[in-house]
Amino acid sequence: MRRHAPLLGLILLGVAALYANVSGAGFCGYDDFHEAYRAAFFDGRVPSRILTAAHYEQFMYRPVTSALQLATWQLFGHDPVAFRLRNLAMHLLATALVYGIAFLLGRSRAAAAGAALLFGFSPLANEAVVVAIWTNTTAYALALASFFLFLLALDALDAGGHWALELLGSFGLGELAMFTYEPTIVVLGMMLAYLAICRSGRAPISRAFALAFAAGCAVDLVFFFAVRHLLGITAAALLPAGEILRDMVEYLVALALPVDLVLQNALFAVPLPVSGQPVPHSTFVLPALYAIVVLIAFALCLARPVRLRLADADWPTLGFLLVSIPLVLVPIVLYKAHVSEFNLYVPAALYAMLVALVLAHFCRNRTAFAAVLGLLLLSSLLGSWVRNGRVVACAQLASTILSGLPLAAWRDGDWYVRLATSPGERLKPRYGIYNYSGIKAIEVSETPIKGAQEAVRLATGNDRVRVDVVSAPALERGCGRPETCFYVAPSGDVKEVVGR
Repeated sequence: MRRHAPLLGLILLGVAALYANVSGAGFCGYDDFHEAYRAAFFDGRVPSRILTAAHYEQFMYRPVTSALQLATWQLFGHDPVAFRLRNLAMHLLATALVYGIAFLLGRSRAAAAGAALLFGFSPLANEAVVVAIWTNTTAYALALASFFLFLLALDALDAGGHWALELLGSFGLGELAMFTYEPTIVVLGMMLAYLAICRSGRAPISRAFALAFAAGCAVDLVFFFAVRHLLGITAAALLPAGEILRDMVEYLVALALPVDLVLQNALFAVPLPVSGQPVPHSTFVLPALYAIVVLIAFALCLARPVRLRLADADWPTLGFLLVSIPLVLVPIVLYKAHVSEFNLYVPAALYAMLVALVLAHFCRNRTAFAAVLGLLLLSSLLGSWVRNGRVVACAQLASTILSGLPLAAWRDGDWYVRLATSPGERLKPRYGIYNYSGIKAIEVSETPIKGAQEAVRLATGNDRVRVDVVSAPALERGCGRPETCFYVAPSGDVKEVVGR
C-alpha cells in the first residue's frame, strides 16, 4: 500500500483541483432544488418516510439516498457547497477504487495510474459529480468498493489466507449500493462475469468460496427484492426492444468518442445532440480526426514484435472488461426511457481500465505509454473543465433569478406566483445540466417536477407559496396583485408584470 500512496495521492490531488472551481457553486437545475426540497419539507418533517416511501417514482426505493440527503441538509442546511463536496469526496473515492481494481486486474502501477486519471478526468463521469444533490457517485463508489473487496477476497484465496471478511464486506457494500441507486445491482453480475471469464479456466475457486459467494448473492438479492415487495415498490415498465438496442448503441458510441461533445460545442459551436432530433454529422468529425491521431501515436509506440505482445496479452481480463461495459448498462437501457450521460459513470470507469491496460501492455516503454495517454487525458481534462464552467454559470443564473424575486414578501401567507420567459425570447435546447438558460436553470417544462416552486419554498421557508411557469401570453392575463407575475430573461434578469 505504501508504494501506491504517493502516486495515488498526486492523482487524487489533480482530480480535486479540476473540480475546485465548481465545488463552490450554488444549486443548478430542477434536480438540485427538488431533492433539497424533499429533504427539508418531507423527510425532515417525517423521517420515517425514508424507510417506508418510494423515493420519487414508484419503482424507486432509495432509503440510503434519502438518509444522506436529510443528514446533509440537517448538518449544513441550504448550503450547496456541502452537497458538492460530498459528491467530490465520493468521486475521489471512486477514482481511488478504479486505481485499486485496475492494479488487481493487471498488476501494473502504470496501468492503474492511467485508469485512475482517465476516469477521474472523464467528461462522462462529470455530470454525476456536478449535479450537487445527486448521490450517484456515492452509490457507484459503494459498488466499486464492493467489487474491489471481491477481488481482494480472491487474492486472499489464492494466497491461502482468510478471505471471508473481504467477501462479507463486498456483499454488505453491494447491498448498500442497491438501496442507494437500484442499477448498482449489476455489481453482482460483474462478479459472476469475472468468475466465468477470468477464473473458470486458469484459477478455479474453492468449493467453500463458491458456496459463500452463492450465499452472498442470494442474501443480497432476496433481501433487496423482499423489502421492495413488502413496501409495495413496483418494477419499472420494460421498454420496447428497438428502443433498448438504440439506447445501448448510443451509450457505447458516446463512451468511445475521444473528444467531448460539450468541448466541441464550446470551441467550434458544434451543435449538441438534442433528444428526438438527428445527430448532426459535424458531431463526429473532430472525434474521428482525434481518434486517427491517437491511433497513429499508438501504432508508433507499439512494442515489437507485435505478434508476441498479442500472444502475451491478458485476454480474459480484457474480455471481462469488454463484457462488463454493456453489462452494467443493462438495467438502464431496459427501463430508462431517455439517454443520460450520468448513466455512463461506471462504464467510463471500466473503459478507462480497458484503455489503460491495453496501452500499458502494448506500448514499448513508459514514455510511449505516457505520450498516448497524454493525448487522451488532454481531451478529457479540457472537456471536464468546460463542463464545470457551464455548471458554475448555471448556478449563477439560478441565483440571479431567485435574487430578483421578492422572496422576503413571500415568507408568510398564501401566494400564487407565475413566471414566464420574456416575450420574443427563445431559450437554448437543454443538454443535461450543461446548456441551461433563463427559467430552465430552476425548472424544465418537459419534467413534472415543479422546480421553481420548490426553489422558492426553500428560499422562503414557506410551503404555502405556489409557483407556476407559464407562457408569456398566459402571464399577461390576470396580474392585478403586485409581486405575483414576473418575466425571466435568458440571462436570469427578472422583471415584474403589474396591472394586466
